[in-house]
Amino acid sequence: MAEPSLNFIQHGLRPTSKLVIFTLAAVALLLLDNRYDAIQKAKSYTANALYPVQWLANQPVRWAQHSANYLRNQHDLLQQNAQLKTQNAQLQLQLQQKQVILQESTTLLKLQKLNQDALPQAKIAQIISTGTNPLAERFTIDKGSRDQVRMGDPVTDEHGLIGQISSVQAFSAEVSLSTNSQAVIPAMVARTGVRTLVYGRSGGLDLRYFPSDASLQNQDLLITSGMDSIYPAGIPIATISAVQKGNGSPYYKTQLTPVANLLSSRFVMVIPQKAAIPTHQPAPAASAPAIQ
Repeated sequence: MAEPSLNFIQHGLRPTSKLVIFTLAAVALLLLDNRYDAIQKAKSYTANALYPVQWLANQPVRWAQHSANYLRNQHDLLQQNAQLKTQNAQLQLQLQQKQVILQESTTLLKLQKLNQDALPQAKIAQIISTGTNPLAERFTIDKGSRDQVRMGDPVTDEHGLIGQISSVQAFSAEVSLSTNSQAVIPAMVARTGVRTLVYGRSGGLDLRYFPSDASLQNQDLLITSGMDSIYPAGIPIATISAVQKGNGSPYYKTQLTPVANLLSSRFVMVIPQKAAIPTHQPAPAASAPAIQ
């Protein structure tokens, strides 16, 4: 069997020859393109025929660019969305803080006006603690005995009666709400002047013994009557939210709604209690007889 012989002779044109031929062809095409319109038309037809191939060849590049731009835009949008959410949260918090400050400023202005116009001896105080039990019906203010606050002094907000001072320290005092079960407030109906008593009840107020033969209507306002040495007359206490004559009972069945913001006030006003009226005058001391 004959072995294949090794042939080291290269067939075909050499690279140098190819370069020379292609260069001459290019120069010839350039010359013909400038002189003959047929060459230009042929070039145009060839370009139109090869356009789909060129379009298909460019699609992967365009898709890659489009995908890169899409991912870049998505990343930018996610970053912008996170920044906008953070800014929105900050603006919401600032808005809430401004609303609280505005509400406190409005309440303080109302109390100051009431203090100047009607109760110049009253003292405006700020609630500094409500304790750990929200149902304790008491809170602490930043005024005490150094500010001439005394036990029993009535406490109001800009709407009406909140309670009274139940404990006094040098720099603070404790306030018991009017809804305290031990509270009894001399009151009267503002519309008719009929006197009565309002009793505290855990979480609310009661009008227990209002005679059914007296006039009482829905939305009547109950105010302090001033018939004691504690509460000055005319402080709003509550409104009648429901009224009904009891069957066979000499008293009305009622529901009261306190007019003050018992659980949401931030500033309050401490009103000095009325001076106690002495029940008798001491007899004047007898003068000593003159010594002759």
